[in-house]
Amino acid sequence: MMIKNGRDAAMQALLQMEENEGYSNIVLDKTLRAARLDSRESSLASILFYGVLEKRVVLEWALAPFCRRPLDQLDLPVRTALFSAAYQILFLDKIPDSAAVNEAVEWIKTYGYGKATGFVNGTLRNFLRGKEALSFPAETDSSLLALSLRSGIPQELLAFWQKAYGVPVAARFAAVLGKKAPLFGRVNETKLSVDEFCRRAAEAGFSARPVEEIPGCVQLTGLGSVGENPLYQQGLFTIQDASSQLCVLFSGVKPGDRVADVCAAPGGKSFSAGIRMQNCGEICSFDLYRGKVRQIREGAGRLGLSLIRAEVRDAAGDQTLQDRFDVVFCDVPCSGYGIIRRKPEIRYKTLRSVRQLPSLQARILDRSAALVKPGGTMMISTCTLVPDENEESVRRFLQRHPEFSPVPLPDVSGVAPVVPEPDWCRTLMPENAFGGDGFFVAKLQRSREEGKKEEE
Repeated sequence: MMIKNGRDAAMQALLQMEENEGYSNIVLDKTLRAARLDSRESSLASILFYGVLEKRVVLEWALAPFCRRPLDQLDLPVRTALFSAAYQILFLDKIPDSAAVNEAVEWIKTYGYGKATGFVNGTLRNFLRGKEALSFPAETDSSLLALSLRSGIPQELLAFWQKAYGVPVAARFAAVLGKKAPLFGRVNETKLSVDEFCRRAAEAGFSARPVEEIPGCVQLTGLGSVGENPLYQQGLFTIQDASSQLCVLFSGVKPGDRVADVCAAPGGKSFSAGIRMQNCGEICSFDLYRGKVRQIREGAGRLGLSLIRAEVRDAAGDQTLQDRFDVVFCDVPCSGYGIIRRKPEIRYKTLRSVRQLPSLQARILDRSAALVKPGGTMMISTCTLVPDENEESVRRFLQRHPEFSPVPLPDVSGVAPVVPEPDWCRTLMPENAFGGDGFFVAKLQRSREEGKKEEE
């Protein structure tokens, strides 16, 4: 269907998210490119699209009393139209309520659901008349419903975190994950110093503040479009969350090392390791998909990191690679609950839908173990906050592979454990000193004795 304005674009993108379960940023970018809207309408589309994704819990709660049918039983276009209109009514003061309702009704009609226009119109008119009577929980209310409405995180996930990490930690999750995530970059210190980069950033009209706890890391504000930034195009920095940069710092990777990054896309750890290695050594960056491998190659070329070789490889199935490496990074597939602030759609993954992930992690870790040379390091990481995908997954690996032993992580200011855990792993929370993503990292070492036996 033809997209006439920002509301149309937002609803079309939301519908695509529901039907195809794509990544929010990719779906919206594709929709906006096809629509060719002006900057004002594109901005409105972005606000609506991400607003509905982030506030869906609130929208469902607010609409339910005024909808004569359960929302989850409605056709997707109908539900999408209701959510979009309700978001505008509740959260966007500059859009008249009547315009939000009329646009939703017109979109439903254009989409081919003419029979539903009366239902949509009636539901939204009832919502307009009754919304002032909605009683949102008080700020002092610590119930699951109240936490869910304040954070936009489903009650099922909050209840899981309460059980896994404790009620106070889960409450802090809810508070932090409901806010906008800071943006971090990794300065390409093969080309310039952090201080010089910060100076040049100010000249280019944006701010870069060093994150003292992580050498080479900067927090960025006012950046605008990353791809169009001249310093980015010149390869002077790359985008990488602070928590992910910590994983590379913890690894102790150094110039001259041979490194494998077995689940490398989009390439952040490979790039950060290459910079820390001063472009001296070798990094083999692997991913299952050709398109992602191409992106890694393009990123390495932009940064001038000639030590990176990106290739297609199935980390869970390939047994042909016989090389041994000093450091192997295994950023294994996970539920992604630690990056909810950046990808709001992840919060709606059910816990049941991700139960198979530990078995996939096990296959990747078992294959990757063979790549670590005697005395070498294996870094295991995820971007989630689920013990069974994190510490428990590593413990099961250690039981299967007695040739590996855990190694204490270096002390870094601002990243003290938030929950009790051994010194060889760290669950990083967005509440730490620099506010990086929810993340997990563990450090293991392969026995040196194994190498001596092979020589004998």
